[in-house]
Amino acid sequence: MKRTVSGLGVVALLALGSAAPVSAQALAQGTWTGTMSPPGGEAIPVNFEVSESGGALSIAMMAVQVEGEMPFRDIRLDGPTLTFWWEVGVRVDCSLTRTEVGGFAGTCTDGTGDRGEGTLTMVPPAGGGR
Repeated sequence: MKRTVSGLGVVALLALGSAAPVSAQALAQGTWTGTMSPPGGEAIPVNFEVSESGGALSIAMMAVQVEGEMPFRDIRLDGPTLTFWWEVGVRVDCSLTRTEVGGFAGTCTDGTGDRGEGTLTMVPPAGGGR
């Protein structure tokens, strides 16, 4: 019996140690700024509205040159990597890595390789970097 109790204790400690706190997986809510550079194009300033509802992360991108919001889909924050996709006539998949100042930067592609890769940067609101 003693072995079973200590075994359960070890399992419980491992489970607690491996579970990341919710705050570690969250992004600062509010308006983020950044740039979007299409393949072979110049950087365009963009804003991102980051929010959370019911534990689900929501991000929508807005650019002066584009009417309306471009919502991100299947948003995943896994350690330093933020992945998602969005659609503007074609699906664009993005993989960004956390920067030293708490933002994210990385590449986006339509998966065909025909158009090349674009880049996307996200800078958190003042005081919002982790």
